[in-house]
Amino acid sequence: MRRVRVLRSKPRIGRKVPSLDDLAGTPALAVFAHPDDEVIAAGTLLGRLPRAGVICMTNGAPLNEDHARRAGFDNWMDYGMARQREAEKALALLGREIAPYHNLGITDLETTFHLVSASRHLAHQLRAGFTHVVTHAYEGGHPDHDSTAFCVHAACTLIARDGGAPPVIVEAPLYSAANGEFEYRKFLPHPDAGPVTELEASLEEQARKRRMFECHASQGKILSSFGVERELFRLAPRYHFSAPPHAGAVGYDRYHWHVSGRVWRGQARRAMRALNLLEDLA
Repeated sequence: MRRVRVLRSKPRIGRKVPSLDDLAGTPALAVFAHPDDEVIAAGTLLGRLPRAGVICMTNGAPLNEDHARRAGFDNWMDYGMARQREAEKALALLGREIAPYHNLGITDLETTFHLVSASRHLAHQLRAGFTHVVTHAYEGGHPDHDSTAFCVHAACTLIARDGGAPPVIVEAPLYSAANGEFEYRKFLPHPDAGPVTELEASLEEQARKRRMFECHASQGKILSSFGVERELFRLAPRYHFSAPPHAGAVGYDRYHWHVSGRVWRGQARRAMRALNLLEDLA
C-alpha cells in the first residue's frame, strides 16, 4: 500500500497589522486573474493611487470553445483578444498612466499549472518600487483567483527570502461559496486578516466605474453581480495554501472543471516544494 505523507500547516506567529487608512496614497501594483477583475475589485482605487500598475494573469478565454460561443465569439482566440481590448479601453477611462500594464497571457483556467513560473515572474515585478500589491483573496470562488493569490504571496515570500522588503499584500473579495451559494463582495472570516477598509466612491467615480464596466461588454452577466459604490480591502492573512479556504467544497467544484479544489491544492503543494516555500505557505 502506498503511504501518503500528510502536509501539516505550521501555526503563524503574531504580527503587527499595518493600517490601510492611507492605501489610496501609496504606490500599488494590482495583480488579478482576468481582464475585468481589476476594475471590479479596484477600479476606483486605481484612479486615486499616485502610482499604479496592473498585471493580469490570464487572457480570460478558456480553451473550451463553449465559453467563447456563449460570449458571442467563434473561437477562444478571438474571445481572448476581445477581452484584452475591453480591458485596455476600460483602464484608459482612468485618464492616467498605468505602468506596468501587461497580460501574462496564460489560458483561462490554466494558471493552476503555472504557479512556479508565475510566482518567480511576479517576484521580479514586485521589486519595482511598489509599497503595496492588491490582489485576490484566497476564497475558493475560481481557480485562477486562488492561483493569483498564491503567486502573489509566494512572490513576496521569495523577495523576503532574498533579503528584500516585499510590498504589503492587500486583498479584495470577489466571490466565494462557503455557505453553498455564491456570495459576492464579502470577505471570508480569517483570524490573521486585517480589518476591512471601505473605499467609498464619489458620484463621479461611480459614473466612471459604470463606464468601465460597460467596456467589458462580453462580461455583462458577471458584472451585474457587482456594484460601483464602494470597494473593500484588507491586509491579506498569511494563508495556509495546503488547506481549503473554508469548510466544504469550494465554489468551482460544482462546475466539474478539470481544476477542482483537490487538484488545485495538489498543484499548490507541488509549487511550494519547487519554490522551497513549504515552511512559509503550507
